[in-house]
Order: sequence, then C-alpha cells, then structure tokens
Amino acid sequence: MNDSQQEKNSHPLTSLGYTEKALDNISWLCDAESMRALDRHVIEDMGLPGAALMENAAKSIADLLEEEVLLRFPSCRIVICCGKGNNGGDGFALARILANRKYQVMVVDAGEAKTPDATTNQKVWTHFGESVSFPSADATRIIGEADLIIDAIFGTGLEREIGGAYREWIETINSNNTAVKWAVDIPSGVNADDSRIHGTAVECTDTVCMQFGKIGCFQYPGASYAGRVHIPDISIPLKWDQVIDKEMPENLGTWLTSGPFVSEVMPPRPVEAHKGTFGHLFNVCGSSGMGGAATLAATGALKNGTGLVTACVPSNLRDSIPGQVPELMTLSPPECVNYFQEEHAEYVLEESQTRNATVIGCGLGVHSQTAGFVRTLCREMEGPLLIDADGLNNLDETALLERIGPTVITPHPKELSRLCNLSVTEIQESRIATVRQLSRKWGVVILLKGAYSVIGSPEGAVFINPVANPGLATAGSGDVLSGIIGGVLAQGLEPLNAAIAGAYLHGSAANCLLNDDPSIVLTASDLFKGIGMARKKLLPGSTA
Repeated sequence: MNDSQQEKNSHPLTSLGYTEKALDNISWLCDAESMRALDRHVIEDMGLPGAALMENAAKSIADLLEEEVLLRFPSCRIVICCGKGNNGGDGFALARILANRKYQVMVVDAGEAKTPDATTNQKVWTHFGESVSFPSADATRIIGEADLIIDAIFGTGLEREIGGAYREWIETINSNNTAVKWAVDIPSGVNADDSRIHGTAVECTDTVCMQFGKIGCFQYPGASYAGRVHIPDISIPLKWDQVIDKEMPENLGTWLTSGPFVSEVMPPRPVEAHKGTFGHLFNVCGSSGMGGAATLAATGALKNGTGLVTACVPSNLRDSIPGQVPELMTLSPPECVNYFQEEHAEYVLEESQTRNATVIGCGLGVHSQTAGFVRTLCREMEGPLLIDADGLNNLDETALLERIGPTVITPHPKELSRLCNLSVTEIQESRIATVRQLSRKWGVVILLKGAYSVIGSPEGAVFINPVANPGLATAGSGDVLSGIIGGVLAQGLEPLNAAIAGAYLHGSAANCLLNDDPSIVLTASDLFKGIGMARKKLLPGSTA
C-alpha cells in the first residue's frame, strides 16, 4: 500500500489525536447506507460471495445462541421467522446449522424469497426441515408454542411503515410472553439509522448485529426493542475509504465508547503528584435556596480526582457549604447576596483566570440579571468552560456562537430545544443528527443527556455513551455529572474527552451501586461512592 492509500484508509478519528490503543477500544456504529456500501465492496471488489457472508453470519449467531441459551436448554423449541430478503436468508442458513447440531427447529417464512442468496438458502433448508408461511393458523400456533424465536424478517434497509400481514406477524411474535427472542442484525421494525419504530417492532431480549453495531440499537426507542447487543465478526474488513466516501470525511462517524477506551483517555495520576497536579476547578453555582447544587457539583469533581475546587457562590451560601464539603473553598463577589447579576461578571472573570477550568450553571436560578451575567462569562471567559442547567437556561445562541474558549455544554432535550428552536420531539427523533449539526455550528462539545447520552464534537464525530441507568433519573444527578466533567477538564483533558469520560463514569457509578444492591433507589449523593467504584473498574487488570 502506498502512502496516499495508507492515508486514505487511516482511521477517521486519528485526526482527533487518539492513540492506536484507544481506537482499538471504540466501536463504529454504522447506518444502513454504510452497511450497503461495505457489502458491495466485499462482494464486488474483494470477490467474497454474499452467500459466504450469509454463512458466516448464520454460524456466528448459532455459536452465540449455543453459548447463551441452547447449551442450558437443549430441548427448547426454536422458531426462526424469515422474511423475503437477505435477512431472511440469514435465518434460513441459521435454521440449517442449528438443525445440523440436533436442535428442534421450525421456520415460519413470508413465502418465496426475493434475493438470490436468500433463495438458495431457502431451497437448501427444505432438505433439513419444515417451513410454514405466515399468515396461517399453523404459523400462529408454532410461534405461540416456541421457547426461542429468531426474528429474521426485516434487516437494516427497512424504511416504510409496517402494516398488513407483517404487522400481524410481529404482533403474534410479541404475544408469546414466555419465549426468548433474538433478532438478526436489528429488530424488525426498528429504523437502523435513528431508532424510530415503523409502526411496530419485535420486542427482543437480544440482537446480533452483523460485524458492526447499528445506530438504531443504541438510541431509544429502538434500544428498548433490541435488548442486549452482540457484534460478531463475519469477515467484513473495515476499509474506511469504502464507507460512503463523501460522508465519512465530513462527519467522522458515530462511535460507541467503552470502559477500556475511557481508561486510555483519562488523565494520569503519577505517584509523585501533588494537589496542584490535578487541577483547580472553579465552580460558579448556587442561588438562594439552591445551595445543594453547588455541593453536589463540587463533590463530584473532588471524588473524580480534582486537586482543588473553589465554589463561587452568593454570600448567603458561602459559609454554610464548607460544613457539608470540608475540602471545598468558597468565595463570593462583592454585594452578591442571593443570586448572580451582570455586575458580578468582572469579578468572576478575574478569579477564573487563576483556575484551570470553570463550571457554570448548577443552581444559578433564572433571573433577568443572571442572564446577562452568564452571557458575559460565555463570551469573555477564555479558559475551559462547562455550561449546564441554569447556565443553559440563561444563555442564548448568540452568546454561544461568540464563545471563543474550549467549551462543553450538557443540556437535556428541553434545554437544547430552547437554545436551537427545535421541539423536544424533533430532537428526540433525531438525537445524533441534531447533536452533530449543532456541535459543528456552535463549535462546542455537546453532551445531550438521556439514556445512551449522545456526545458531539465540533469536528463532526459523535460518540454514544454505552451506559444507561434509570437510577440517574433523580434530582441533582446532572449537578454531579457537571462536577465529574469539570473536574477532568481542570485535570487537563480536552473538552471532548472530558465529556466522554464524565458521561461514562457517571453512568458506571450508578451501575456499580445498583449491581452491589439492586434494591436501592439512588439519590444524587449516593453517586459519590459509585464514582470511586467506577474508577476502580477502569484500572488495568481490574476485575471489579
């Protein structure tokens, strides 16, 4: 391979400065068009037949099924539901392999297959077992009696609403409440690109994504239909120059992060360090009646390894907060009693210059004078800045566009809606595309909160946090997240890596606590213990 070819096929994220080891621990999530492009490349350019890919896919699924289900329940009744396209072809090939391994397999199909490879596998299946077509009384009965149902009806190319017999078929599958249900590539009815549901979808316990994860399995509502996601290798080599040439260089792709990836980007903690080594965070927060937000954010930063934290708060909070967090330093602008006003911006800007990063927003409240204060800081502060909560509620798009320093914003959908003039529904239906577009437009890192939080970079790359936990849906959880991210900003991480690491640690902290005791209902302050547990899991060789 010559130099120009090597450069063309280099990993898209090398431009963001990631090491090879870090890139080995991050997974590309592809959309339907990219998957079609890769299939074409393998079949037409490399000469690997589509039937071989189908066979590889079927064998990978069979191996996973044995490992996860069949070796424990070898006599279970398996029903594979096969559509007319290549997804159905995977299902026919899987049925043959499982039958060869002496399992009880029946196929429910949609009639005659419509693609050459699916047709071949459908014909071969007739020498191994039986099929019935849906709709029919026999098909409904067989599905109802199944212990394990494999959904191979529709693949990643589905774009239309599901109706008629196909809708009835999916509803029949879903009505079997006792069967384990696995999907081939993506649950039928889930849009591969944005997780929309096309009228109805198969409710699966597991999904086997061929070679690459599908975006629709890692956003809601699609994720709720996908269950656990497995991503086996089916021998599709990833050649970046074949992945939608005109798209990938522009947006740098969509990626699923992981614990090992976060471990690679976290700031080091050398033995010879002192508190100054680990940064000084300036936390501009609080207003009358909202001192708790200041303590949650500050403690989140300290528990995540920040060397020093100063909380800049109105004077009516300044002396009470250290009683709750003795490690915390506090200060107040002159004549700032209950809430921040525009006249306090100069003092805060001057103080921020002696710290490594600033968090603004937690518990600030919404006042007319506070809006001017926040907008002035956004425009004029040059150091790393995280804006959250009431920082965002007091902000406008103009001030954000004028922002010149490194920036992370952490909105929930309603906060983002107010900033960008899209409805919450529009944002939620297209979370990835919205974050990608706005991160590039505003030149900031955006962390859009929610299950499987979406993190966008100004360069166009989007990262999905793999940790989703309902325990985080509690008051003050976002303040802790702000402190976690602000803390690693102060420790020297670039905004993108700070957001990725912070989101992962925040979710992992909740997971650790609930894994330890599933009966507990989390409060935000519970997360402080969980942060340490989550950090321990990132240590090399950890089995925690």
